[in-house]
Amino acid sequence: MPNDKLEQQRSFWGPIATILWGLFIAFVIVITQAIAVIAYIATKGIVLSRQVSVAVAQLQYDGLLLSICTFSSAVVCWLAIIVVVKLKRGSRIREYLGLVLPAKRQFLVWFLILLGFIVLSDGLSLLIGKPIVPEFMSKTYTSLNSPWILWMALLVAAPFSEELFFRGFLIKGLSASVLRWYGAVILSSLAWAIVHQQYDLYGVVTIFALGLILGVARVKTGSIFLTMFLHFFCTLIAIAETLVHLRWISA
Repeated sequence: MPNDKLEQQRSFWGPIATILWGLFIAFVIVITQAIAVIAYIATKGIVLSRQVSVAVAQLQYDGLLLSICTFSSAVVCWLAIIVVVKLKRGSRIREYLGLVLPAKRQFLVWFLILLGFIVLSDGLSLLIGKPIVPEFMSKTYTSLNSPWILWMALLVAAPFSEELFFRGFLIKGLSASVLRWYGAVILSSLAWAIVHQQYDLYGVVTIFALGLILGVARVKTGSIFLTMFLHFFCTLIAIAETLVHLRWISA
């Protein structure tokens, strides 16, 4: 039995290698997004102000740019993860990343947990006077005449790439350290929340809490497909709330 466990650990990167490879993948994603932004500015003929703050304000709510960055990042992230996983001798992509379907009972349980989280999160937002729909979502949506490309990016590309990286790749390697699985879930959730700097502190904390739920779901079921669906559904609710919000204020 100990030998079997040792063989399983040898089939995936350890914690230090996981962190280093994770930083490499993140760097590649950042470079990809930078290239996408530069190409977008060049093709659109956008003239940016010399003041950095004004220049950022011109682009931070651009839905088309966000969609392009999300799609390009998703492709690069997926390719980078596959390459990194295959570089580990003895690794199996399906087992490494949790590319398995959950049992029906597991799916139902975690879906209900997510529904409960959404209700509690929205209820807390109303209770403390925070908007259910963040300013970022509203402004990004209204920047597009036809927002379908933004919804495709948020509903398909983002859940796919983010779950593969944060819940698929990071948790697997970090769990084999003194952090154990619960420490790996906390650390990956923190990293996931930090990259969502388009939201305020309350929004980032909410994303961190959601990350904990997705991380535990990944560990307990072994399925990244489950967390992809939960991520997708949560985003779908956010989009629906945005549409209702915009119709309400325009009525």
